[in-house]
Amino acid sequence: MRLCLTTLGCPNWTIPRVFAEAARLGYEGVEFRCLGGKPITPALPAEDRAEIRRLSRETGLPVVAIGASSAFSHPNPAVRAAQEEDLRGMLQLAADVGAPMVRAYGGGFPRPLTQDAGRTYGGDLPEGVGRDVACAYIAESLDRMAPRAGELGLTIVVETHDGLSSARVAADVLGRVRSRHVQALWDVLHPTRMGETPRAVWDLIGPRVRHVHFKDAARDPSGRWRAVLLGEGEVPLPECLRLLRAEGYAGWVTLEWEKYWEPEIAEPEVALPHMIATARRWLAEG
Repeated sequence: MRLCLTTLGCPNWTIPRVFAEAARLGYEGVEFRCLGGKPITPALPAEDRAEIRRLSRETGLPVVAIGASSAFSHPNPAVRAAQEEDLRGMLQLAADVGAPMVRAYGGGFPRPLTQDAGRTYGGDLPEGVGRDVACAYIAESLDRMAPRAGELGLTIVVETHDGLSSARVAADVLGRVRSRHVQALWDVLHPTRMGETPRAVWDLIGPRVRHVHFKDAARDPSGRWRAVLLGEGEVPLPECLRLLRAEGYAGWVTLEWEKYWEPEIAEPEVALPHMIATARRWLAEG
């Protein structure tokens, strides 16, 4: 397993600083989610794309993935089509910078399917749109996008997040999409938040896991899950690593620090060194 830095944890860093710090800290790759203080979009300028590719080559740090915000559960076909167009642009961006994967969210569901005390992941849908219908919408859009991913030699990895926070629901969607260009991204927090063990997650989606997001969180007095440094929360992270190793997973593990979404948490200068040191210790301990 190789450890990756995501720019979600350092949203204001420049492209040169991202690569320089990742190399200095011992990360083995970079995942791009934010630049210039905001999430990246298909409008990323050509000069930035060229700089990312050049610095990736010069530092030897591959661009592991591009993080899109694509979600396909809205009942309005025009909204879903716009999301598909956004993902199409992100696939081209990934191809331009040499990344093999683009992360997609999938979509949100009505309450209470993904609700916790502080946030309904993915937002609500209008009354009368249930899980089965939402899963069908998501799968239809992914089916439409898979051929373009294949043309570019890329994989769309659908994250256990938002309405797909439960691996059981993610497995439902993936089971409807047969293309090898659509696979799974296991974000270890959200299935934990939904009450699923690492073994249960792997049994449901393990054969299709191509990428992993690794982070920790703990519930505050209100019951809301909040980001904490690795090893300080409730997510069974060492167990996840042992399971991945036992199952022969040899892909990337992105150490995710959600500084962009939670600006009050520790600065990247504190969090990013701590995270890689802790993850390496766990890997060494087996």
